Amino acid sequence: MREAARLSQISTSMIRRMFEIVERAKKEGREIISLTIGEPDFDTPQEVVERACRAMNAGFTHYTSNFGLEELRSAIAERYGVDSSNVMVTAGGSEALLNASLAFIEEGSKVVIPSPNFLSYFTYAKMCGGQIVQLRTHDNGFLPNVEKLNEIIDRNVSVIFLNYPNNPTGAVIDEKDARAIVEIAADNKAIVVSDEIYDQIYYDVKPTSLAGYENVVCVNGFSKSLSMTGWRIGFTIADEKLIDPMLKVHQVNGVCAPAFAQKAVAEVMAEGLFYSIVSKMVREFRQRRDYLYSELSKIYDVVKPEGAFYMFVNVNQDCMEYTENLIKLGVAVTPGLPFGDGNETYVRISYANSHENLKRAAEIIREYESQRA
Repeated sequence: MREAARLSQISTSMIRRMFEIVERAKKEGREIISLTIGEPDFDTPQEVVERACRAMNAGFTHYTSNFGLEELRSAIAERYGVDSSNVMVTAGGSEALLNASLAFIEEGSKVVIPSPNFLSYFTYAKMCGGQIVQLRTHDNGFLPNVEKLNEIIDRNVSVIFLNYPNNPTGAVIDEKDARAIVEIAADNKAIVVSDEIYDQIYYDVKPTSLAGYENVVCVNGFSKSLSMTGWRIGFTIADEKLIDPMLKVHQVNGVCAPAFAQKAVAEVMAEGLFYSIVSKMVREFRQRRDYLYSELSKIYDVVKPEGAFYMFVNVNQDCMEYTENLIKLGVAVTPGLPFGDGNETYVRISYANSHENLKRAAEIIREYESQRA
């Protein structure tokens, strides 16, 4: 017995593996400050929980339409200035990304992924039999160089993955470059999959949404903005001719997101609570970002993140060796290797942790570097 050949080049997520390492260390009685996991450290807001409980008691425990509850789709459509027919609710953003990948990545076609980038894009491309073409962004503030993209793209490119605010760097692309990439893709009959899951978590530069473009599949959700990672509420926004192929996958893959969770989010949005909830969380993330950037920039070359809750730090050491050494001292970070080519000396640091833990982690990192010097 053996696994399917399409999985032969795919390994278990490094982020998940780091999570297991941290959990194992904790069970052994070791104190570990984990700066690895990609989710807010806040509980789901009570405003959401209360409405979800109410929805369950009201019978929202069954299948919904594959497209999702109309009131949630309408609320999302209003936020992005599109029609609700362009919105499909999914079982998390990850399902939406997989739906888009299976719908549009032709076997043998090229898939353009800027590096560094969210590691799952590489997995989706491999699963679909695509040829990955990486566009390194290290010399451009972790943003894609439009001219370089123009040089590598051709009619054999099926999909370009974009993710801004970016995981793992926190970079935010400007509107001019984002639109230029969409136009280049359109000229070459390619689809842009714009993962905007962190679009509500930003600081000094507001992200641009690509929702509404004819050749764009916008992927988003409420895992990060409402701290609902375990609830699995995502969505896609796309032209109806792009929604239909994804529906073919969704109807046998995710089927529908939990009805009570959809109802709760729809009510939170309709009652005008969404932005006040998000803004509280973003204020806290900003304080953490500012503190950690101030501390780490004294030691390393760090690009200040403008969104999400990550820093991608060049530690000038093999990232695996650095990670192994640091975890022995009680701090876990994520090696840069899974995020694409050129990241051998980088680590991702998540500041979705308490200020107290971030302060202690910074002290440990300083101590480590002073010993290494």
